[in-house]
Amino acid sequence: MSTTMTTVTTTTATTTDSATATATAASVELRDLRRTFGTTLALDGLDLTARPGELLALLGPSGCGKTTALRMLAGFEHPDSGQILVDGQDITAVPAHRRDAGMVFQSYSLFPHLNALDNVAFGMRMRKVPADRRRARAAELLELVGLPDKGDRYPHQLSGGQQQRIALARALALRPRVLLLDEPLSALDAKVRLTLREEIRRVQQELGITTVFVTHDQEEALSMADRVAVMRGGRMEQCATPAELYGRPATAFVAEFVGTMSRIPARTAGIGTVEVLGRRLPVDGEAPEGPEVDVLVRPEAVRVTADEAGEARVTATSFLGAVTRLTVTLPDGTTVKADLPTHDATALVAGAAVTLSLPDRPVLAAARP
Repeated sequence: MSTTMTTVTTTTATTTDSATATATAASVELRDLRRTFGTTLALDGLDLTARPGELLALLGPSGCGKTTALRMLAGFEHPDSGQILVDGQDITAVPAHRRDAGMVFQSYSLFPHLNALDNVAFGMRMRKVPADRRRARAAELLELVGLPDKGDRYPHQLSGGQQQRIALARALALRPRVLLLDEPLSALDAKVRLTLREEIRRVQQELGITTVFVTHDQEEALSMADRVAVMRGGRMEQCATPAELYGRPATAFVAEFVGTMSRIPARTAGIGTVEVLGRRLPVDGEAPEGPEVDVLVRPEAVRVTADEAGEARVTATSFLGAVTRLTVTLPDGTTVKADLPTHDATALVAGAAVTLSLPDRPVLAAARP
């Protein structure tokens, strides 16, 4: 695959020269996409929609199909069956260079022999945009990504974070209707990642461009996206806002993949209820079959009370600032994570006897592994 094709497109849908203007935000729809590579099933009937102007993150473990889905949207891979639509128009057979999409990769793919300004202007040069216009546009985009004084620098003279900003500016140069980001921050150190994800979100919102962002980092997805699609085995498990995904996970896989979750042994206690930690609670959603199940709970939902007669024991503490995370071991050996305000946790040192309880609200139950 050529470097040119991976980062620039050859169509545009606007005549304005402002860096903060882009084509009308587009809707993106993937319908029943299927793709196999030999005996490996990469996508298994994936259905997904990105709304106009939103940032949609595809989140999941390695091999779940998220990058394959993004490459199909870009036109670099083709489905065995299914459709790809942009604003209702079927583009499944449209070649990559005519899809009006900009793509940014983890590896930056900057041209080493071109300075930053010329890297950003490269796609416009291929479109034969007059030199004065493309240089002005490139300068505006360097300003947009916070690098107005780096136009004369070559890639080897820039940090990883600066190179990724240049790659972002280049992808935006032809005002694509859709921006595609394939784990663009994973090669950067933690501090740079934090800064750059804020910058990417700022630019995306300022332009109002529909963006699909692939990542395996849940914190990255939850902090940046309007909605997050959690994928597993080539299918979508749940697509929701970060708050809904965290607070109301649709499946046990989503619950355990997004955020920290503890499994606590429980028993079914009638239709739609379970008995856990000595109380009967309703099940959120469909209860699994069988008398013995697990209840999945977030650390902040677990209540910990010092109790000399308690059978549970604090086995570890971790200071997280305003919150301290306790690891509590139940008599059967089950470990449970619990977050308490630090000022309430000072006496709960390792070895302390405690009692655990849950609030009186529905819980997510899952079959025993």
